Amino acid sequence: MQELELEKSSKLELFCTMDILQDLPENEVEALMNGIPVHTAEKGTEFYGPDGPEVLFLLMSGRVEMFRQSVDGKRLTLAIVEPGTVFGEMSLIGQRMVGTRATAIEDSVICAMSRTDVEALMTERPQVALRIIEVLAGRLQQTRDALEEMVFSDVTGRVASLLLRMAEGADVVEGYSHEDMASMVGCLRESFTAVINRFKESDALVTGRRRIEITDRTQLEKVVSQRMA
Repeated sequence: MQELELEKSSKLELFCTMDILQDLPENEVEALMNGIPVHTAEKGTEFYGPDGPEVLFLLMSGRVEMFRQSVDGKRLTLAIVEPGTVFGEMSLIGQRMVGTRATAIEDSVICAMSRTDVEALMTERPQVALRIIEVLAGRLQQTRDALEEMVFSDVTGRVASLLLRMAEGADVVEGYSHEDMASMVGCLRESFTAVINRFKESDALVTGRRRIEITDRTQLEKVVSQRMA
Protein backbone atom coordinates (compact mmCIF):
# COMPACT_ATOMS: atom_id res chain seq x y z
CA MET A 1 0.00 0.00 0.00
CA GLN A 2 1.08 3.57 -0.62
CA GLU A 3 0.53 6.43 1.82
CA LEU A 4 -1.94 8.99 0.55
CA GLU A 5 -1.27 12.66 1.16
CA LEU A 6 -4.55 14.46 1.81
CA GLU A 7 -5.59 17.94 2.74
CA LYS A 8 -6.96 18.16 6.25
CA SER A 9 -10.53 18.81 5.08
CA SER A 10 -10.46 15.85 2.69
CA LYS A 11 -9.05 13.53 5.34
CA LEU A 12 -11.70 14.67 7.83
CA GLU A 13 -14.43 14.02 5.28
CA LEU A 14 -13.20 10.45 4.81
CA PHE A 15 -13.00 9.74 8.55
CA CYS A 16 -16.50 11.16 9.09
CA THR A 17 -17.93 8.53 6.71
CA MET A 18 -16.83 5.66 8.98
CA ASP A 19 -19.73 3.97 10.72
CA ILE A 20 -17.87 3.61 14.03
CA LEU A 21 -17.19 7.37 14.19
CA GLN A 22 -20.53 8.78 13.09
CA ASP A 23 -21.69 9.47 16.66
CA LEU A 24 -18.65 11.62 17.41
CA PRO A 25 -18.64 15.40 16.94
CA GLU A 26 -16.45 16.63 14.11
CA ASN A 27 -13.80 18.11 16.39
CA GLU A 28 -13.29 14.74 18.10
CA VAL A 29 -12.97 12.95 14.76
CA GLU A 30 -10.40 15.55 13.74
CA ALA A 31 -8.39 14.95 16.91
CA LEU A 32 -8.54 11.19 16.38
CA MET A 33 -7.33 11.25 12.77
CA ASN A 34 -4.14 13.19 13.53
CA GLY A 35 -1.16 10.87 13.29
CA ILE A 36 -3.11 8.05 11.64
CA PRO A 37 -1.98 7.63 8.01
CA VAL A 38 -4.28 6.91 5.09
CA HIS A 39 -3.15 4.54 2.33
CA THR A 40 -4.22 3.54 -1.15
CA ALA A 41 -4.38 -0.07 -2.31
CA GLU A 42 -4.71 -0.74 -6.02
CA LYS A 43 -7.12 -3.39 -7.24
CA GLY A 44 -5.57 -6.82 -6.72
CA THR A 45 -3.27 -5.75 -3.88
CA GLU A 46 -3.10 -8.22 -1.00
CA PHE A 47 -2.36 -6.03 1.99
CA TYR A 48 -3.01 -8.43 4.84
CA GLY A 49 -1.83 -12.02 5.22
CA PRO A 50 -1.79 -14.83 7.79
CA ASP A 51 1.32 -13.45 9.51
CA GLY A 52 0.20 -9.82 9.49
CA PRO A 53 0.29 -7.58 12.58
CA GLU A 54 -2.66 -6.91 14.85
CA VAL A 55 -4.41 -4.12 12.97
CA LEU A 56 -7.88 -2.63 12.65
CA PHE A 57 -8.55 -1.44 9.10
CA LEU A 58 -10.97 1.34 8.20
CA LEU A 59 -12.18 1.01 4.60
CA MET A 60 -12.94 4.51 3.35
CA SER A 61 -13.57 3.74 -0.31
CA GLY A 62 -13.40 0.74 -2.61
CA ARG A 63 -14.12 -2.87 -1.67
CA VAL A 64 -12.08 -5.59 0.00
CA GLU A 65 -12.35 -9.37 -0.13
CA MET A 66 -11.50 -11.31 3.02
CA PHE A 67 -10.65 -14.93 2.23
CA ARG A 68 -8.75 -18.04 3.21
CA GLN A 69 -6.56 -19.97 0.82
CA SER A 70 -5.55 -23.63 0.92
CA VAL A 71 -2.05 -24.89 0.17
CA ASP A 72 -3.21 -25.92 -3.34
CA GLY A 73 -4.44 -22.41 -4.10
CA LYS A 74 -8.18 -22.88 -3.57
CA ARG A 75 -9.81 -19.93 -1.87
CA LEU A 76 -12.96 -19.36 0.14
CA THR A 77 -14.38 -15.87 0.42
CA LEU A 78 -15.37 -15.03 3.99
CA ALA A 79 -16.71 -11.52 3.41
CA ILE A 80 -16.85 -8.66 0.95
CA VAL A 81 -16.19 -5.48 2.93
CA GLU A 82 -17.97 -2.35 1.75
CA PRO A 83 -16.73 1.22 2.33
CA GLY A 84 -17.52 2.99 5.57
CA THR A 85 -16.84 0.09 7.89
CA VAL A 86 -14.00 -1.69 9.70
CA PHE A 87 -12.36 -5.10 9.64
CA GLY A 88 -9.21 -6.66 11.00
CA GLU A 89 -7.64 -8.56 13.86
CA MET A 90 -8.03 -7.36 17.42
CA SER A 91 -7.48 -10.01 20.07
CA LEU A 92 -8.35 -7.52 22.82
CA ILE A 93 -11.98 -7.69 21.66
CA GLY A 94 -11.94 -11.35 20.65
CA GLN A 95 -11.74 -10.80 16.88
CA ARG A 96 -9.10 -12.97 15.21
CA MET A 97 -8.21 -13.28 11.53
CA VAL A 98 -6.03 -16.38 11.86
CA GLY A 99 -5.26 -17.66 8.36
CA THR A 100 -7.26 -14.87 6.74
CA ARG A 101 -6.07 -12.68 3.88
CA ALA A 102 -7.41 -9.35 2.63
CA THR A 103 -7.22 -8.13 -0.97
CA ALA A 104 -8.51 -4.94 -2.58
CA ILE A 105 -10.99 -5.94 -5.28
CA GLU A 106 -11.33 -2.30 -6.32
CA ASP A 107 -8.91 0.59 -5.99
CA SER A 108 -9.35 1.37 -2.29
CA VAL A 109 -8.52 3.93 0.37
CA ILE A 110 -7.68 2.33 3.70
CA CYS A 111 -6.59 3.48 7.15
CA ALA A 112 -4.77 1.07 9.48
CA MET A 113 -5.02 1.55 13.25
CA SER A 114 -2.56 -0.21 15.53
CA ARG A 115 -3.59 -2.01 18.71
CA THR A 116 -2.34 0.99 20.69
CA ASP A 117 -4.50 3.37 18.64
CA VAL A 118 -7.57 1.19 19.09
CA GLU A 119 -7.03 0.72 22.84
CA ALA A 120 -6.79 4.49 23.30
CA LEU A 121 -9.91 5.08 21.23
CA MET A 122 -11.94 2.46 23.09
CA THR A 123 -10.83 3.76 26.48
CA GLU A 124 -11.66 7.38 25.68
CA ARG A 125 -14.82 6.75 23.64
CA PRO A 126 -16.91 3.86 25.04
CA GLN A 127 -19.63 4.40 22.43
CA VAL A 128 -17.07 3.79 19.69
CA ALA A 129 -15.85 0.67 21.50
CA LEU A 130 -19.38 -0.75 21.47
CA ARG A 131 -19.75 0.00 17.78
CA ILE A 132 -16.41 -1.69 16.94
CA ILE A 133 -17.43 -4.79 18.89
CA GLU A 134 -20.80 -4.87 17.15
CA VAL A 135 -19.32 -4.57 13.65
CA LEU A 136 -16.54 -7.10 14.20
CA ALA A 137 -18.91 -9.57 15.86
CA GLY A 138 -21.01 -9.44 12.71
CA ARG A 139 -17.91 -9.99 10.61
CA LEU A 140 -16.96 -13.01 12.73
CA GLN A 141 -20.43 -14.47 12.21
CA GLN A 142 -20.02 -14.02 8.45
CA THR A 143 -16.78 -15.99 8.64
CA ARG A 144 -18.42 -18.80 10.59
CA ASP A 145 -21.33 -18.92 8.14
CA ALA A 146 -18.99 -19.13 5.14
CA LEU A 147 -16.94 -21.95 6.68
CA GLU A 148 -20.11 -23.82 7.66
CA GLU A 149 -21.46 -23.50 4.13
CA MET A 150 -18.25 -24.90 2.67
CA VAL A 151 -18.57 -27.97 4.87
CA PHE A 152 -22.32 -28.60 4.81
CA SER A 153 -23.71 -26.96 1.66
CA ASP A 154 -23.40 -27.92 -2.01
CA VAL A 155 -22.33 -25.58 -4.83
CA THR A 156 -25.89 -24.40 -5.50
CA GLY A 157 -26.36 -23.40 -1.87
CA ARG A 158 -22.98 -21.69 -1.69
CA VAL A 159 -23.65 -19.68 -4.86
CA ALA A 160 -27.08 -18.59 -3.59
CA SER A 161 -25.58 -17.54 -0.26
CA LEU A 162 -22.76 -15.61 -1.92
CA LEU A 163 -25.18 -13.69 -4.13
CA LEU A 164 -27.35 -12.78 -1.14
CA ARG A 165 -24.35 -11.53 0.83
CA MET A 166 -22.84 -9.55 -2.02
CA ALA A 167 -26.15 -7.98 -3.08
CA GLU A 168 -27.27 -7.11 0.44
CA GLY A 169 -29.33 -3.93 0.35
CA ALA A 170 -29.14 -3.50 -3.42
CA ASP A 171 -30.08 -6.82 -5.09
CA VAL A 172 -27.34 -6.23 -7.67
CA VAL A 173 -23.82 -7.68 -7.91
CA GLU A 174 -21.58 -5.90 -10.40
CA GLY A 175 -17.97 -5.97 -11.55
CA TYR A 176 -17.16 -9.67 -11.16
CA SER A 177 -16.62 -12.39 -13.74
CA HIS A 178 -17.97 -15.89 -13.23
CA GLU A 179 -14.40 -17.02 -12.64
CA ASP A 180 -13.98 -14.42 -9.88
CA MET A 181 -17.14 -15.53 -8.13
CA ALA A 182 -16.46 -19.24 -8.61
CA SER A 183 -13.22 -18.80 -6.68
CA MET A 184 -15.18 -17.16 -3.88
CA VAL A 185 -17.24 -20.32 -3.30
CA GLY A 186 -14.50 -22.83 -4.08
CA CYS A 187 -15.85 -24.32 -7.32
CA LEU A 188 -15.01 -24.42 -11.03
CA ARG A 189 -16.17 -21.60 -13.30
CA GLU A 190 -18.26 -24.07 -15.32
CA SER A 191 -20.06 -25.23 -12.18
CA PHE A 192 -20.76 -21.64 -11.13
CA THR A 193 -22.13 -20.75 -14.57
CA ALA A 194 -24.39 -23.82 -14.57
CA VAL A 195 -25.91 -22.76 -11.23
CA ILE A 196 -26.43 -19.19 -12.46
CA ASN A 197 -28.17 -20.49 -15.59
CA ARG A 198 -30.54 -22.61 -13.49
CA PHE A 199 -31.39 -19.60 -11.34
CA LYS A 200 -32.04 -17.57 -14.50
CA GLU A 201 -34.38 -20.26 -15.82
CA SER A 202 -36.35 -20.16 -12.56
CA ASP A 203 -36.57 -16.33 -12.78
CA ALA A 204 -34.50 -15.77 -9.65
CA LEU A 205 -31.86 -13.77 -11.54
CA VAL A 206 -31.35 -11.49 -14.51
CA THR A 207 -27.78 -11.25 -15.81
CA GLY A 208 -25.73 -8.97 -18.01
CA ARG A 209 -22.05 -8.35 -18.60
CA ARG A 210 -20.42 -8.68 -15.16
CA ARG A 211 -23.81 -7.92 -13.64
CA ILE A 212 -26.25 -10.14 -11.73
CA GLU A 213 -29.57 -8.80 -10.48
CA ILE A 214 -31.57 -10.78 -7.93
CA THR A 215 -35.24 -10.73 -8.93
CA ASP A 216 -36.47 -13.34 -6.45
CA ARG A 217 -34.57 -13.08 -3.18
CA THR A 218 -37.01 -15.42 -1.44
CA GLN A 219 -36.13 -18.24 -3.85
CA LEU A 220 -32.41 -17.89 -3.11
CA GLU A 221 -33.02 -17.74 0.64
CA LYS A 222 -35.07 -20.93 0.39
CA VAL A 223 -32.26 -22.67 -1.51
CA VAL A 224 -29.75 -21.69 1.20
CA SER A 225 -31.96 -22.92 4.04
CA GLN A 226 -32.73 -26.23 2.28
CA ARG A 227 -29.06 -26.94 1.53
CA MET A 228 -28.10 -26.27 5.17
CA ALA A 229 -30.96 -28.29 6.68
